[in-house]
Amino acid sequence: MAVVRFNFLSRALGMSTNVTMILPSFDQNSDLGKPLEEVYDPSRRYPVLWLLHGGSGDDADYLNWTNVARYAVEYDCAVICPCDYNAGYNDYPRGAKYYTYIVDELRAFCQARFPISTRREDNFIGGLSMGSGGAMKIAVDRCEQYSQALIMSGGIGPKNQLGAGHSAFREKVIAAGWPMPKQPADVQRYDVEGQLRADVAGGRPVPRFIMACGEADNIAWEAHENGVQIMQELGLDVVDFHLPGYRHEWDFWEICMRKAFSEWLPLKKKPLSPVSAAWSAPVPEKK
Repeated sequence: MAVVRFNFLSRALGMSTNVTMILPSFDQNSDLGKPLEEVYDPSRRYPVLWLLHGGSGDDADYLNWTNVARYAVEYDCAVICPCDYNAGYNDYPRGAKYYTYIVDELRAFCQARFPISTRREDNFIGGLSMGSGGAMKIAVDRCEQYSQALIMSGGIGPKNQLGAGHSAFREKVIAAGWPMPKQPADVQRYDVEGQLRADVAGGRPVPRFIMACGEADNIAWEAHENGVQIMQELGLDVVDFHLPGYRHEWDFWEICMRKAFSEWLPLKKKPLSPVSAAWSAPVPEKK
């Protein structure tokens, strides 16, 4: 695998920001024995999963706490993790535009500079906790850009609710200037359920939603159930995944990462190269 960490000046944020990217590279299991020009085909464009971190996290969270790098290599998929700095993936009225940065600027930058696909069917958006809210908002507002949305420990909560759960930390985040919608376009963007219903009514290509939540997650379970119910009522393609005993935790999100690559997303595991397959063949018993 190739882990690329870069920092660039963002026009939407008005400052330099960090990005962590995982790109498939030489893999001993699938590429051993192949010509170099086949392993590094310059015309190749990889499908890409845009992964949004949760509150108090950063662009390195998934790399540090899950096996996403190994899955990306095994399934030939790029992964891009931006940093949101507790902004809720929103545009601030008098400051940084995090939503615009994610859906417009970072997307344009990466598609121009790295070997990733621009096709809708190859672009997936996902996130956990606060990142799931960002992924939901982006998936319904920019549904022409993404074919799949992986929503981990999130969903659709009551209207005018910034997010489930309450803590002194969350109050500090909101007090620091969490942007509230004022313009009609912003109100529509914050109203995920309303935007989703408008997408369906308008015949827009709504992504396939993968809704995942631990049954013991008292922060997100209600929003998860509500989101699944609304999507099913609208006749959308939705996967409802939940497990007993799991809370708002990395043990559950690691399971989701593995299943996302192996089952949920339209990806195929790279086959063993002939050399690796020969090494992996059963050893005959000695007579």
